[in-house]
Amino acid sequence: MADYLTFLPEKAPKRNLLVQIFFEILYIVRYTLLYLPGLLLRPSDITEGEKRPVVLVSGLWGSPLTWSSARAALAKQGHPVYVVRLGFQCGNLRKYSKKLQEFLETHALNDCYLVCHSMGGLVAAHMGYKGRDRVRKIFTLGTPFRGHYLAILVPFTYATLQMIPFSRFIKETKEKYRTLTSIQAVFASFDEILFSDYLNIPGRFDDVKLKQIGHCNLFMGPSGIECIQELILAEEAKDPKPVPVKKGADSNTEKKIPDPTFKKKAPKKKAYKKPAPKKKPKAVKKAVKKAVKKAVKKAVKKAVKKAVKKTVKKTVKKKPLPKKSRR
Repeated sequence: MADYLTFLPEKAPKRNLLVQIFFEILYIVRYTLLYLPGLLLRPSDITEGEKRPVVLVSGLWGSPLTWSSARAALAKQGHPVYVVRLGFQCGNLRKYSKKLQEFLETHALNDCYLVCHSMGGLVAAHMGYKGRDRVRKIFTLGTPFRGHYLAILVPFTYATLQMIPFSRFIKETKEKYRTLTSIQAVFASFDEILFSDYLNIPGRFDDVKLKQIGHCNLFMGPSGIECIQELILAEEAKDPKPVPVKKGADSNTEKKIPDPTFKKKAPKKKAYKKPAPKKKPKAVKKAVKKAVKKAVKKAVKKAVKKAVKKTVKKTVKKKPLPKKSRR
């Protein structure tokens, strides 16, 4: 088996073995209680963030509500975060793979990270090429790549039947993970669900061992969340996502510091100018000219007629009538 890396949490609180066991029991109880509410509720998508989006995939009988702490931590780091709800989380894993692919397509997620807990890693492995092309890297947390022998004792669901070590589904999973290069597995120093590291590790040089115990601690505990953050941060550092420049803003120009001694000149008062008279359109101008000409002509005609009438009347009054001759 290939060597692996070891992650030692620095920011998370240090816990001895008894405290780790106590918190793992609390995480399991919380995981169980949130199953039924998770069938109806799903945390809202965090779409804001300047870094690449992260999609969280739950495991067997997992609830989207169990990712609340990891979701908040990744969003604080600057990633848009989406939590997938695949259904009852115990059905046909091939159908869940199609659902996951459809989720990426409907939300138009490209160049994203998948963080998959337990069975969620198997679901991510069986996505079609359209789904895999949208994923930059897959991080698995306690995923049984080689199946699980307890599935033989609990063959009550479709998912557990598919996770039997010698099933056709697990054989296909092994072949798929040989071809997938963009994957990194995280596993606990002791996992109460998987028991054996052989089931947990795909056998790559960059697999990461968390120096704490617990299957649920891998994604619900502070040390597991810190491990996820650091792995994604390291991946982002290899090829940072370019930050889009706003229109009209020049990235090369520096902000000018205002000089306190500089006094602004008072703005000059603009001289008032009378608005230019509006030009009348040609049709209106022509009509006015015609009307004026007609009115003048009519007035002149009337005045001439009146003057002629007056002069005729005067001449008639001055001439005396001829007297009749007497015989």
